[in-house]
Amino acid sequence: MKHKTKLAALIAGLTLAGSSAATAQTQTTKPIFVDVNGGAQTQSRTLNTTTSFPLYGETAVINSAQGIDGGGLFDISGGYRIFRQFSIGIGFSAFSKTGTGMIAASIPNPAVINRPATSTTSGTGLKHRELGTHLLFIWSQPIPMYRKIEAAIFAGPSFIQLTQDVLTATVPTGTQTANVASESQKATAKGANVGVSFNYMVKPNYGAGVFIRYAGGTAKLAAGSVKVGGLQLGGGLRLKF
Repeated sequence: MKHKTKLAALIAGLTLAGSSAATAQTQTTKPIFVDVNGGAQTQSRTLNTTTSFPLYGETAVINSAQGIDGGGLFDISGGYRIFRQFSIGIGFSAFSKTGTGMIAASIPNPAVINRPATSTTSGTGLKHRELGTHLLFIWSQPIPMYRKIEAAIFAGPSFIQLTQDVLTATVPTGTQTANVASESQKATAKGANVGVSFNYMVKPNYGAGVFIRYAGGTAKLAAGSVKVGGLQLGGGLRLKF
């Protein structure tokens, strides 16, 4: 919530600053743009899941907790200026991370009813991948007195496809031993993005820039819900045609 509040304040300030120079058109002569960025997704989360399966006439229950840390982000977007400072575009982002987790298993007794064995075990090499598609509605504005610098605010819906390894366990026949296993689950989160960017155009058709945005949502896996996306920042190449 703190990240969202700071980002909203930054966007509001940029909007007010841009209104004093609404007639400036220096950097809007080329209608097509392409941005290529490297950056980071900063938020860390914990994924808690519960899976169960029938065993020995009862139910085995596997609870897991998996850490998902922040990490590197690749982002590319493109669009078209349709009216003065207003543009529309689409962006794609990719974030992946490998993490660890812990399971707590309750395994029924093969010979005695209501005598489960409980155990905890750790797991490693759990893959987490997010592929985001972001629709962008952009208002850009050259900064007064610094005509090579262009600021923009943007927002729109986001769709983030999640592929997540979920911890579970297998139980050898006739035992109460939980052996760590994992299964890959997929889901798509529908969310939103909002952010700001600043570009320095070395020449009218190329330059560099930075961005900060929040893009996220909630994906519903078979094992439970998990938040995806978060606060993202980065920078890279700016091209205009």
